[in-house]
This record gives sequence, C-alpha cells and structure tokens, in this order.
Amino acid sequence: MIDGGLRMAEVNVASVSQCTPIRHLTSNLRLWSLVFGLWPLGCTKDLQLIQDPPNAVAATTTGPWASMIYVARTDSGVIAIDLGWTGSETVLPELLEQLGASPADVRYAFLTHAHRDHIAAWPLVRQARFVIGMNEVPAFTGLGGYSGWAAKMGEMNDYPRPAPDELPLITVGSDTAIVLGKDTVFAFPVPGHTAGSVAWLFRGILFGGDAINWRPGSGFQGARPEFSDSVAQSRESLRALWQRLPADRVRIMCTAHGKCARSDAALRERVSR
Repeated sequence: MIDGGLRMAEVNVASVSQCTPIRHLTSNLRLWSLVFGLWPLGCTKDLQLIQDPPNAVAATTTGPWASMIYVARTDSGVIAIDLGWTGSETVLPELLEQLGASPADVRYAFLTHAHRDHIAAWPLVRQARFVIGMNEVPAFTGLGGYSGWAAKMGEMNDYPRPAPDELPLITVGSDTAIVLGKDTVFAFPVPGHTAGSVAWLFRGILFGGDAINWRPGSGFQGARPEFSDSVAQSRESLRALWQRLPADRVRIMCTAHGKCARSDAALRERVSR
C-alpha cells in the first residue's frame, strides 16, 4: 500500500577511536564461512557521536554484521532508521525504552536498503509507515533480488519479508524532504550497493547505509563489491551526492553497521572510492 500522507517536497539542499566488541557471535553454522571473514567488522566505531538520550539513541544488533538501529523522537512521533538483524527483537525494544517508548510507538521506519541484515525488526513495527527507495520495493517485498554474490548467498536462506500489500510504504525516487514537525528527514537516492539504496540526513547525521563502509586496517571507504549490485554506480552516486549536498549540512557520517565519524572533505573523498 503506497501512502502519500506525509508532507513531502522535492529538494536540492543547499578523532582517534576504538572499536567496541559486539555481545556475542551468531551460531548459524550455515553462514560460518562468511562469519569468519566478517568477525573483525562486528564492532562499533564512535557510535557515541550520535547518542542523545532520551531524544535519540543507536545500537547494533548481535552477530558479526553489527547492523545498526537508530531511533529518535520527533514532533510527529518516534522514527527508526534501519531495523537490524540478529537480536533485533531485543535490541529495538531496549533502544525505544530509553526514549520512553515501545515498538508500537514507532510511526516511521526509514530504510537505507532492504538487505536482510537491515530489516529484521519490521514485524515489530508493522504499524509504522515504511519509507524506502522506489527501486528497493521489489527486494523488500520478496519480488526481486540482488546481484552481489554474497547478497545472493543470503537470499538462499529464506527470511521473513512483508508481502507486497502488507505494510504502508512511502517510496522515494529523487531527493526528497520529509517534514516531521520541527525536524526534517532528507532522502538522497544513492543507487549502486542496491538498486534502491537511500542515504538519510537527519539532525546533521548522514546515514549512508552500505554505500559507506569501514574495514579494519583500511578504514572508511565505499561499498563492498561482494555485497553490491554495482560498486561503480555506488561510487558515482556518492560523488554526485557531494556535488548537491553542501558540506556544512553534514556533521557526522555513519555506515549501516555502526561505524561513525565526523564529516570532512577527506572522509567524503575516501568513501567515494
């Protein structure tokens, strides 16, 4: 069900750190080979930069992917940005409790993309309006898939996805401003990692999804090829974004796996390659 009830407008908007280990490793042996390779990524980096309780908090779900969930209070209700994976049924309620809220209070869920490790908690907030890239809807609802070889492997193991008409969906296909009382969430399509990947700008924080990546040793960079439909397109999408998004609008940049940093020209250049 496509819902246009939000006030939406097309827009053209003008530290040394340590990793915090995740709580425990997933026991899904069918994915062990990927787990072994991704274990070093199962940590957060400078997540404290976006913590503002009781107004907004973030955490990662468990397992080596450490997928981030961010929740915040606005004048128009509680919002969530991405919905995590393993352990999301525990992590999401715990985050919301810090806001004095529960899953039933979430009014909007903004998805950077629909890979399985970023959507798991959708059944807990099915009453929310889900805001997602227009070209991401087929994969989110089980009618489409992905091209990256690792993403394809993930599709081999079935996982809960909503039916095409099960949730109220709001789709974005171009730069869009979504007004939530005194707050505004800006959507910037950044196709490449997936066809419908979207970067969300909220309170000076750019949630880049998996178009922005961090690896031990090499630090921040662009999308990982094994999980992406097109790395070249993802890099080009970010370079185009920097042309139309003024630098002073972004204070902090975060990946979808809990790696954050203060935004500057050097960081923009690193994640564009």
